[in-house]
Amino acid sequence: MQIEEGVEARVEARPRSGFRVSLVWLLPLLAVLFAAAVVYQYWQQRGPLISIQFASAGGIEPGITAVRRNEVVVGRVEAVELADDLNSVVIKARMDPRVEPWLDEDTRFWIVSAHVSATEISGLGTLLSGAYLEVDWNDTRGEPRDEFRGLEEAPLVRRSEPGVRVRLKADDASFIQPGSPVFYRKMEAGRVERRRLGEDGKEVLFDVFIKAPYDRHVYPKSLFYNVSGVEGRLDTEGVVVRVESVVALLTGGIGIENPPEALMDEPLASTPDATGEFRLYESLKEATDSFVNDFDDPAYRFSVRFSGSIKGLAPGAPVEYNGLRIGSVSSAAVALPETPGAEPIGNVVLQLQPQLLGIVDDDVEAFRDLMDELVTAGLRAELASGNILTGALMVNLVVEHEAAAAQLDMTHQPYPLIPSLPSNVEALTADVETIVANLAALPLDSLVASIIGLVDDARGIIGDPAMTALPGQLGDSLDSLANAAGRIEDASEDLPTMLEALTRASQNADVALQGLSPNSRIYRELSTTARELRQAARSIAAFAAYLERNPNALITGR
Repeated sequence: MQIEEGVEARVEARPRSGFRVSLVWLLPLLAVLFAAAVVYQYWQQRGPLISIQFASAGGIEPGITAVRRNEVVVGRVEAVELADDLNSVVIKARMDPRVEPWLDEDTRFWIVSAHVSATEISGLGTLLSGAYLEVDWNDTRGEPRDEFRGLEEAPLVRRSEPGVRVRLKADDASFIQPGSPVFYRKMEAGRVERRRLGEDGKEVLFDVFIKAPYDRHVYPKSLFYNVSGVEGRLDTEGVVVRVESVVALLTGGIGIENPPEALMDEPLASTPDATGEFRLYESLKEATDSFVNDFDDPAYRFSVRFSGSIKGLAPGAPVEYNGLRIGSVSSAAVALPETPGAEPIGNVVLQLQPQLLGIVDDDVEAFRDLMDELVTAGLRAELASGNILTGALMVNLVVEHEAAAAQLDMTHQPYPLIPSLPSNVEALTADVETIVANLAALPLDSLVASIIGLVDDARGIIGDPAMTALPGQLGDSLDSLANAAGRIEDASEDLPTMLEALTRASQNADVALQGLSPNSRIYRELSTTARELRQAARSIAAFAAYLERNPNALITGR
């Protein structure tokens, strides 16, 4: 083909049909979108960032220290910095998103580290693994928050632990402190969570937690008493020393007692969110007595008139019937005699408790009818010694079948009048003082010293191995035997004196028993004392006779 000369060649440009994107550019775009999705997912799953303020941050390391609940990691510390006041620190921690709904105003944080005290040893595992933050919350969700104030010490009780909380009031703190145990039947049933001074400054308040299942034994009328230290008393059984536990001896403690009347109510644990407020008594005796002393109902008050002195009878003194306490003295006053020179009259008001006499329906008429029947049968009121050492008196209701006929005076004002027996407290006190003086005059010190010296000499002779090995020491041994014989003679001379004093004390006790009611407590106590004195006198007489027949018995032991 030939192109003709003079003919111009033309090229025609046509527009493209559309814009085309190369596949090479799609790969970076997809990578960016994937990275954004990963970042968004990470952002959504990393949980909230919270701030916790502490006084110090000892052992806390950003990026390492964990936040735990029940030994499970639920967060991690990201930063530690000074607070705005430059005196405390702020720990910022990233929490697991699953726990975010539980982070409300009731959530608590504290630092767990090694801790040793008189009541517990905890956190020893942190010596190797390092300190960590512990978080605790209750079972209800509140409004979420991200700023918290940490606890400087670990709480004694978790919020989620089942149980009941009560508040106790006392005149002083005694030895009780946060962490002190609470006992029920000598088993640890709870802890003292908090101790603080009341708003009026007149009493000390204790917040106490009773854990399950012991919370089922706390009733609205339960008694709480102090078991700190050692409690001792002297009664007819001898010297009684009571210690609740070694922990209570060191850190103080509280005991729980339920009188029979308390068991008639429903326990506090049966009521949702139940709380109670109780009085903390100094001892178990004060707690049990308070159940009677705190009863105050004019409908169950009775009057008694005693001739002579009522010195030693104070409000709160016990009123007993057949050895059981059934009430207390409400008031005691002295009225001037109507005739000059006559003995003064003691007007005493008794507050009796009907439940302790079997009246449980709060029936005043039934109780007064019962008292009228008892008075008709010979019930009388008499003064009795409550404590020989202090001179305190009590009122004893006894039945005297040979007493003159009488009835309960319902017309007496302000309360019905119970007949009384003549008071013989002064004569009884004098006889008791004579008995105590005779006992104090016994040569117990010299006799015990002689016997102890004799035993020491005998041990020195028998236990010395050189006595048989070295004949040269025979003279010293004979001297020791001579001294021992002298001590035996001294002890033998003291025995008749002791026997005579014991016999005289027993006779005085028998004299003191005359004129007392056999149903009274002091009669029973003096009767026991007289019997023991007679038994001791017989034993010493037999011992003296045996020494006369066998003067070498203290050396040979036979």
